Amino acid sequence: MNKKGVISRIYPLTKLVVVLIIALTAIIWGDYQFGYFIVVPLLIFLAFLEGKFVSYTKKMIGAMIIMCTFIFIIKGLFDPSDQILWNFAFISVKKAGIESALRLTSIIFALGGSILLFFETTDLEDLMIALQKMGMSHVSTFIFLSTLQMIPQFAQKSKVIMQAQRARGIETEGNILIRIKAFFPTLTPLIISSISDIEDKVVTMEARAFSVEVKKTYMQILDIKLLDYIIIFSSLILFVIFLVWRYLI
Repeated sequence: MNKKGVISRIYPLTKLVVVLIIALTAIIWGDYQFGYFIVVPLLIFLAFLEGKFVSYTKKMIGAMIIMCTFIFIIKGLFDPSDQILWNFAFISVKKAGIESALRLTSIIFALGGSILLFFETTDLEDLMIALQKMGMSHVSTFIFLSTLQMIPQFAQKSKVIMQAQRARGIETEGNILIRIKAFFPTLTPLIISSISDIEDKVVTMEARAFSVEVKKTYMQILDIKLLDYIIIFSSLILFVIFLVWRYLI
């Protein structure tokens, strides 16, 4: 069993409340300086406490750099304002466009980074148990869990299939055309194996009386603690104070 970090030991719904409050605070504030210089460093610091600084920062940058670059290009070049920061031939970068792009991308980093931190520090099985204890049906939680696991499972199966293709002497590495040509033959075995896995899961669940409407038991104990209540109520109180200060003072 992998040893859990400081944040991983916190109850899943407690972490969910905290990251949502962090994301909402960045959205309501609306200033890119708050997002980039307070929220994002805070998220990175929390990932550092968890011991996932490298993996978290890589995933956050990798997931958002393309989107943010596209936003900067669109906002900077096609903003209707007249204040130009830089001009070359027919290309004009507008100041208002850059500022708008900074605000929008800071919100994206805060929201996406918060969600990423939650899933980086939360076992999906723990989240499933917490949702069921909150009152969600076991069928709904299973669908939710399966949906989250679908993309990583597809990626893993695709790697296995590509390795099998290379073992058969099929060229799968090289320029973009070679990669595209090698990708399409993997779709058929990927789809077939996924369908087969679904059938196996159905049989396994029915063998374990998954659809029987009785009280479910859990293989691991996961209870909300006093510390979790303190964190939740403290976060909510701070968020209310922030709203009052933001809109009424």
